Amino acid sequence: MLRWLAFALAMLLAGSTAVAAPRARDFFYLARPGDPRVRSAVVVDTRPLAACTARSLPEARCLSPREFLGPHWRLASFRDIVWVLGAAGLSGRETVLVAGDDAMRRDFVAGLLYLAGQARVAVLTAPLTPLLATRPGAPGIPRGMFRNPVYQGQPRARLIVLREELEQALRGPRPPYLLDGRSLSAYWGRRIRALRGGHLPGAQPLPMAALRLAVTRHYADLSGVPSAVAYSNNAYDSIAYFTLLRAGAGFDARVYPGGWEDWANHTALPVDAETYYERRRMVPQIPASTRPAVGAISPDSGKAIMPVLAGLVLAIAGYYLGRRRA
Repeated sequence: MLRWLAFALAMLLAGSTAVAAPRARDFFYLARPGDPRVRSAVVVDTRPLAACTARSLPEARCLSPREFLGPHWRLASFRDIVWVLGAAGLSGRETVLVAGDDAMRRDFVAGLLYLAGQARVAVLTAPLTPLLATRPGAPGIPRGMFRNPVYQGQPRARLIVLREELEQALRGPRPPYLLDGRSLSAYWGRRIRALRGGHLPGAQPLPMAALRLAVTRHYADLSGVPSAVAYSNNAYDSIAYFTLLRAGAGFDARVYPGGWEDWANHTALPVDAETYYERRRMVPQIPASTRPAVGAISPDSGKAIMPVLAGLVLAIAGYYLGRRRA
Protein backbone atom coordinates (compact mmCIF):
# COMPACT_ATOMS: atom_id res chain seq x y z
CA MET A 1 0.00 0.00 0.00
CA LEU A 2 2.74 2.46 0.95
CA ARG A 3 4.76 1.61 -2.15
CA TRP A 4 1.72 2.18 -4.34
CA LEU A 5 1.07 5.56 -2.67
CA ALA A 6 4.67 6.65 -3.18
CA PHE A 7 4.39 5.64 -6.84
CA ALA A 8 1.08 7.51 -7.27
CA LEU A 9 2.46 10.69 -5.72
CA ALA A 10 5.60 10.44 -7.85
CA MET A 11 3.45 10.15 -10.97
CA LEU A 12 1.49 13.21 -9.94
CA LEU A 13 4.64 15.20 -9.33
CA ALA A 14 6.35 14.15 -12.55
CA GLY A 15 6.79 16.89 -15.12
CA SER A 16 5.30 19.65 -12.95
CA THR A 17 7.06 22.73 -11.62
CA ALA A 18 4.03 24.50 -10.16
CA VAL A 19 4.04 25.13 -6.42
CA ALA A 20 0.92 24.56 -4.35
CA ALA A 21 -0.43 27.27 -2.11
CA PRO A 22 0.83 27.30 1.50
CA ARG A 23 -1.42 25.90 4.19
CA ALA A 24 -4.32 28.26 4.66
CA ARG A 25 -4.80 30.00 7.98
CA ASP A 26 -8.56 29.90 7.61
CA PHE A 27 -8.95 26.16 6.85
CA PHE A 28 -6.72 23.57 8.50
CA TYR A 29 -6.45 20.26 10.34
CA LEU A 30 -5.87 20.35 14.08
CA ALA A 31 -4.58 17.59 16.36
CA ARG A 32 -5.94 18.82 19.70
CA PRO A 33 -8.79 21.14 20.79
CA GLY A 34 -6.58 23.17 23.17
CA ASP A 35 -4.64 24.80 20.32
CA PRO A 36 -4.44 28.61 20.80
CA ARG A 37 -5.80 29.16 17.29
CA VAL A 38 -9.21 27.81 18.33
CA ARG A 39 -9.36 29.04 21.91
CA SER A 40 -12.70 30.85 21.38
CA ALA A 41 -14.03 28.65 18.58
CA VAL A 42 -17.58 27.36 18.30
CA VAL A 43 -17.57 23.55 18.26
CA VAL A 44 -19.60 21.75 15.58
CA ASP A 45 -20.28 18.09 16.42
CA THR A 46 -20.89 15.99 13.29
CA ARG A 47 -21.80 12.73 15.06
CA PRO A 48 -25.38 11.41 14.90
CA LEU A 49 -27.85 13.65 16.72
CA ALA A 50 -28.48 11.17 19.55
CA ALA A 51 -24.77 10.95 20.38
CA CYS A 52 -24.29 14.72 20.17
CA THR A 53 -27.25 15.63 22.38
CA ALA A 54 -26.25 12.99 24.94
CA ARG A 55 -22.76 14.43 25.52
CA SER A 56 -20.38 16.64 23.58
CA LEU A 57 -17.91 19.45 24.18
CA PRO A 58 -19.40 22.45 26.00
CA GLU A 59 -21.69 24.60 23.82
CA ALA A 60 -21.20 22.30 20.83
CA ARG A 61 -23.69 22.64 17.95
CA CYS A 62 -25.04 19.39 16.51
CA LEU A 63 -24.78 19.35 12.71
CA SER A 64 -24.98 15.95 11.04
CA PRO A 65 -24.28 15.60 7.28
CA ARG A 66 -27.93 14.57 6.83
CA GLU A 67 -28.92 18.17 7.55
CA PHE A 68 -27.46 19.12 4.16
CA LEU A 69 -28.27 16.09 2.00
CA GLY A 70 -31.41 14.94 0.23
CA PRO A 71 -32.26 11.55 -1.29
CA HIS A 72 -29.42 9.69 -3.03
CA TRP A 73 -26.79 11.99 -1.47
CA ARG A 74 -28.12 15.01 -3.36
CA LEU A 75 -26.75 18.26 -1.98
CA ALA A 76 -29.35 20.72 -0.71
CA SER A 77 -29.69 24.14 -2.33
CA PHE A 78 -27.50 26.96 -1.05
CA ARG A 79 -30.55 28.71 0.37
CA ASP A 80 -31.39 25.66 2.47
CA ILE A 81 -27.77 25.23 3.57
CA VAL A 82 -27.44 28.77 4.92
CA TRP A 83 -30.84 28.45 6.62
CA VAL A 84 -29.59 25.36 8.48
CA LEU A 85 -26.39 27.14 9.48
CA GLY A 86 -28.37 30.09 10.84
CA ALA A 87 -30.71 27.75 12.71
CA ALA A 88 -27.62 26.19 14.30
CA GLY A 89 -26.68 29.60 15.70
CA LEU A 90 -23.88 30.46 13.26
CA SER A 91 -23.46 33.88 11.66
CA GLY A 92 -20.46 33.04 9.45
CA ARG A 93 -18.07 35.30 11.36
CA GLU A 94 -17.00 32.72 13.95
CA THR A 95 -14.00 30.43 14.08
CA VAL A 96 -15.50 26.94 13.99
CA LEU A 97 -13.91 23.74 15.27
CA VAL A 98 -15.47 20.76 13.44
CA ALA A 99 -15.24 17.47 15.33
CA GLY A 100 -16.60 13.95 15.13
CA ASP A 101 -15.75 10.26 15.12
CA ASP A 102 -16.01 9.54 11.39
CA ALA A 103 -13.50 11.33 9.15
CA MET A 104 -15.82 11.46 6.13
CA ARG A 105 -18.73 12.98 8.08
CA ARG A 106 -16.41 15.47 9.75
CA ASP A 107 -14.66 16.52 6.53
CA PHE A 108 -17.90 16.87 4.59
CA VAL A 109 -19.42 19.26 7.14
CA ALA A 110 -16.13 21.18 7.47
CA GLY A 111 -15.82 21.58 3.70
CA LEU A 112 -19.41 22.69 3.37
CA LEU A 113 -18.95 25.31 6.09
CA TYR A 114 -15.83 26.62 4.39
CA LEU A 115 -17.46 26.78 0.96
CA ALA A 116 -20.53 28.49 2.44
CA GLY A 117 -18.31 31.29 3.70
CA GLN A 118 -17.48 30.49 7.33
CA ALA A 119 -14.69 32.86 8.35
CA ARG A 120 -12.35 30.21 9.79
CA VAL A 121 -12.72 26.44 9.92
CA ALA A 122 -10.49 24.10 11.91
CA VAL A 123 -10.91 20.32 11.65
CA LEU A 124 -10.17 18.23 14.75
CA THR A 125 -8.52 15.02 13.56
CA ALA A 126 -8.77 13.17 16.89
CA PRO A 127 -12.00 11.14 17.32
CA LEU A 128 -14.39 13.03 19.57
CA THR A 129 -15.97 10.25 21.67
CA PRO A 130 -12.69 8.97 23.20
CA LEU A 131 -11.67 12.58 23.80
CA LEU A 132 -14.83 13.23 25.83
CA ALA A 133 -13.79 10.54 28.31
CA THR A 134 -10.94 12.79 29.50
CA ARG A 135 -12.66 16.18 29.30
CA PRO A 136 -15.68 17.92 30.81
CA GLY A 137 -18.70 17.63 28.56
CA ALA A 138 -22.28 18.82 28.21
CA PRO A 139 -25.26 17.96 26.00
CA GLY A 140 -24.86 19.23 22.46
CA ILE A 141 -27.26 21.85 21.12
CA PRO A 142 -29.47 20.74 18.19
CA ARG A 143 -30.38 23.32 15.57
CA GLY A 144 -33.55 25.31 16.12
CA MET A 145 -36.57 25.86 13.92
CA PHE A 146 -35.71 29.48 13.12
CA ARG A 147 -32.56 31.31 12.06
CA ASN A 148 -30.92 33.08 14.94
CA PRO A 149 -28.81 34.81 13.77
CA VAL A 150 -29.13 35.06 9.99
CA TYR A 151 -26.08 33.47 8.38
CA GLN A 152 -24.01 36.17 6.65
CA GLY A 153 -20.94 34.29 5.39
CA GLN A 154 -19.84 35.12 1.85
CA PRO A 155 -19.70 31.93 -0.26
CA ARG A 156 -16.29 31.02 -1.64
CA ALA A 157 -17.73 30.62 -5.13
CA ARG A 158 -14.32 30.60 -6.82
CA LEU A 159 -13.62 27.22 -5.20
CA ILE A 160 -16.78 25.60 -6.61
CA VAL A 161 -16.89 24.29 -10.19
CA LEU A 162 -20.30 23.41 -11.64
CA ARG A 163 -20.90 20.77 -14.32
CA GLU A 164 -21.56 23.22 -17.17
CA GLU A 165 -18.48 25.25 -16.25
CA LEU A 166 -16.30 22.14 -16.11
CA GLU A 167 -17.64 20.85 -19.43
CA GLN A 168 -16.76 24.12 -21.12
CA ALA A 169 -13.31 24.26 -19.52
CA LEU A 170 -12.45 20.71 -20.64
CA ARG A 171 -13.20 21.69 -24.23
CA GLY A 172 -10.91 24.71 -24.06
CA PRO A 173 -7.22 24.97 -24.96
CA ARG A 174 -6.09 24.74 -21.31
CA PRO A 175 -8.28 22.20 -19.53
CA PRO A 176 -8.08 22.11 -15.72
CA TYR A 177 -6.00 19.55 -13.87
CA LEU A 178 -8.37 16.97 -12.36
CA LEU A 179 -7.89 14.72 -9.32
CA ASP A 180 -10.12 11.65 -8.90
CA GLY A 181 -10.51 10.60 -5.27
CA ARG A 182 -12.33 7.33 -5.90
CA SER A 183 -10.86 3.86 -5.68
CA LEU A 184 -8.77 2.56 -8.57
CA SER A 185 -11.48 0.02 -9.46
CA ALA A 186 -13.96 2.88 -9.86
CA TYR A 187 -11.43 5.01 -11.75
CA TRP A 188 -10.84 2.28 -14.35
CA GLY A 189 -14.55 1.48 -14.67
CA ARG A 190 -14.47 -1.92 -13.00
CA ARG A 191 -16.80 -0.70 -10.28
CA ILE A 192 -19.79 1.25 -11.58
CA ARG A 193 -21.90 3.50 -9.35
CA ALA A 194 -23.68 5.49 -12.07
CA LEU A 195 -24.99 4.89 -15.59
CA ARG A 196 -21.39 4.51 -16.74
CA GLY A 197 -18.00 3.66 -15.33
CA GLY A 198 -14.68 5.36 -16.01
CA HIS A 199 -13.31 8.79 -15.12
CA LEU A 200 -13.42 12.40 -16.30
CA PRO A 201 -11.23 13.15 -19.33
CA GLY A 202 -7.60 13.49 -18.31
CA ALA A 203 -8.25 13.03 -14.58
CA GLN A 204 -5.41 11.62 -12.46
CA PRO A 205 -6.15 9.05 -9.74
CA LEU A 206 -5.35 9.91 -6.13
CA PRO A 207 -7.63 7.72 -4.01
CA MET A 208 -8.96 9.36 -0.88
CA ALA A 209 -8.05 6.39 1.34
CA ALA A 210 -4.40 6.49 0.25
CA LEU A 211 -4.17 10.27 0.64
CA ARG A 212 -5.75 10.14 4.11
CA LEU A 213 -3.15 7.60 5.20
CA ALA A 214 -0.38 9.83 3.88
CA VAL A 215 -1.80 12.90 5.66
CA THR A 216 -2.18 10.95 8.91
CA ARG A 217 1.44 9.81 8.75
CA HIS A 218 2.69 13.26 7.68
CA TYR A 219 4.34 12.30 4.40
CA ALA A 220 1.80 13.61 1.88
CA ASP A 221 3.69 16.04 -0.37
CA LEU A 222 1.74 17.60 -3.22
CA SER A 223 4.02 20.61 -3.53
CA GLY A 224 4.72 19.96 -7.21
CA VAL A 225 1.15 19.36 -8.34
CA PRO A 226 -0.63 22.24 -10.08
CA SER A 227 -3.86 23.51 -8.59
CA ALA A 228 -6.61 21.06 -9.43
CA VAL A 229 -10.33 20.42 -9.48
CA ALA A 230 -11.12 17.52 -7.16
CA TYR A 231 -14.04 15.14 -7.35
CA SER A 232 -15.16 11.77 -6.02
CA ASN A 233 -18.37 9.71 -6.22
CA ASN A 234 -21.00 12.29 -5.22
CA ALA A 235 -21.42 15.56 -3.33
CA TYR A 236 -20.76 13.93 0.06
CA ASP A 237 -17.53 12.23 -1.04
CA SER A 238 -16.36 15.11 -3.23
CA ILE A 239 -16.62 17.79 -0.53
CA ALA A 240 -14.94 15.49 2.02
CA TYR A 241 -12.14 14.90 -0.50
CA PHE A 242 -11.81 18.65 -1.04
CA THR A 243 -11.38 19.14 2.71
CA LEU A 244 -8.74 16.42 2.91
CA LEU A 245 -6.78 18.03 0.07
CA ARG A 246 -7.08 21.64 1.14
CA ALA A 247 -7.16 21.51 4.96
CA GLY A 248 -5.25 18.24 5.42
CA ALA A 249 -2.58 18.35 2.70
CA GLY A 250 -2.47 22.13 2.26
CA PHE A 251 -3.20 21.75 -1.45
CA ASP A 252 -4.72 24.44 -3.66
CA ALA A 253 -7.86 22.55 -4.70
CA ARG A 254 -11.25 23.47 -6.02
CA VAL A 255 -14.18 21.06 -5.99
CA TYR A 256 -16.68 19.73 -8.49
CA PRO A 257 -19.44 18.92 -5.95
CA GLY A 258 -21.58 16.82 -8.28
CA GLY A 259 -18.81 14.28 -8.59
CA TRP A 260 -18.64 11.30 -10.91
CA GLU A 261 -22.32 10.38 -10.56
CA ASP A 262 -23.46 13.81 -11.73
CA TRP A 263 -21.10 13.69 -14.73
CA ALA A 264 -21.57 10.06 -15.75
CA ASN A 265 -25.37 10.17 -15.65
CA HIS A 266 -25.32 12.74 -18.48
CA THR A 267 -24.38 10.31 -21.23
CA ALA A 268 -23.53 13.00 -23.79
CA LEU A 269 -20.53 14.10 -21.71
CA PRO A 270 -17.14 12.57 -22.59
CA VAL A 271 -15.37 10.14 -20.25
CA ASP A 272 -12.16 8.12 -20.31
CA ALA A 273 -12.05 4.33 -19.76
CA GLU A 274 -15.79 4.22 -20.38
CA THR A 275 -17.60 1.06 -19.28
CA TYR A 276 -21.21 -0.04 -18.91
CA TYR A 277 -23.07 -2.67 -16.95
CA GLU A 278 -23.02 -6.06 -18.66
CA ARG A 279 -26.55 -6.97 -19.65
CA ARG A 280 -27.36 -10.65 -19.34
CA ARG A 281 -30.58 -12.45 -20.17
CA MET A 282 -31.77 -13.83 -16.87
CA VAL A 283 -33.74 -17.12 -17.28
CA PRO A 284 -35.29 -18.26 -14.00
CA GLN A 285 -34.32 -21.79 -13.08
CA ILE A 286 -36.73 -24.08 -11.18
CA PRO A 287 -34.94 -26.31 -8.68
CA ALA A 288 -35.24 -30.00 -9.51
CA SER A 289 -36.65 -30.76 -6.08
CA THR A 290 -39.68 -28.55 -6.74
CA ARG A 291 -40.49 -29.80 -10.27
CA PRO A 292 -43.65 -32.04 -10.38
CA ALA A 293 -43.24 -35.59 -11.65
CA VAL A 294 -44.63 -36.45 -15.07
CA GLY A 295 -48.37 -37.18 -14.77
CA ALA A 296 -48.56 -36.04 -11.16
CA ILE A 297 -51.20 -33.57 -10.03
CA SER A 298 -49.91 -30.93 -7.68
CA PRO A 299 -52.01 -29.55 -4.79
CA ASP A 300 -52.33 -26.25 -6.62
CA SER A 301 -53.76 -27.88 -9.72
CA GLY A 302 -56.30 -29.76 -7.54
CA LYS A 303 -57.48 -26.48 -6.04
CA ALA A 304 -58.01 -25.11 -9.53
CA ILE A 305 -60.11 -28.16 -10.66
CA MET A 306 -62.49 -28.26 -7.66
CA PRO A 307 -64.64 -25.21 -8.65
CA VAL A 308 -65.06 -26.67 -12.17
CA LEU A 309 -66.24 -30.05 -10.85
CA ALA A 310 -68.67 -28.40 -8.41
CA GLY A 311 -70.19 -26.34 -11.20
CA LEU A 312 -70.58 -29.44 -13.39
CA VAL A 313 -72.39 -31.38 -10.60
CA LEU A 314 -74.79 -28.49 -10.00
CA ALA A 315 -75.55 -28.23 -13.74
CA ILE A 316 -76.37 -32.00 -14.01
CA ALA A 317 -78.55 -31.92 -10.88
CA GLY A 318 -80.50 -28.96 -12.21
CA TYR A 319 -81.05 -30.70 -15.52
CA TYR A 320 -82.58 -33.83 -13.93
CA LEU A 321 -84.74 -31.87 -11.47
CA GLY A 322 -86.11 -29.85 -14.36
CA ARG A 323 -87.07 -33.02 -16.27
CA ARG A 324 -88.90 -34.57 -13.27
CA ARG A 325 -90.99 -31.46 -12.75
CA ALA A 326 -91.90 -31.47 -16.41
